[in-house]
Amino acid sequence: MIVQDEGTATNEAQSHAAPVEERLAKQVRALEAWYAAEFERRLTELTGMLKLQLQIQSEELQQHYERRAKTSQENVHVIATPHSPEKHLEEIKRTEAIAQKCASELERMVGDDSVNLGLLLQMRNQQLEVRAYLRGLKFASEGGRKGTRTSRSGHQLELSP
Repeated sequence: MIVQDEGTATNEAQSHAAPVEERLAKQVRALEAWYAAEFERRLTELTGMLKLQLQIQSEELQQHYERRAKTSQENVHVIATPHSPEKHLEEIKRTEAIAQKCASELERMVGDDSVNLGLLLQMRNQQLEVRAYLRGLKFASEGGRKGTRTSRSGHQLELSP
């Protein structure tokens, strides 16, 4: 039978506990390092994905505005080309008919209390747009001559110099 004193037993227990604690600390540090590396890897991957998506959206937006600019330039070219007087007069007559239809519809709607106010305002706005378009057509048909002006009722007014 081997007899050990208490001091030796305590030292032995401490020596066994120290390697376990050291191994546990090493494993915790290794796990922390792995998590940090995995976090960096995923963060780098997500950053790359976001940059790619942003680049794609930027290119799509640029293409959209290039198409709009091209369409605008084509529309300016179409507007700048002279139309035949017959077509111009047909457009004026067609627009006058639409303006008359808007005016009669608006008069009918004002008298009807069941008509939604929003619908009434939309119709009024449409009427104003059609009238403005008609004035522009008439101005274009006059060739922008100085000294004449079209009134709201569609009559030409002579202006003094």
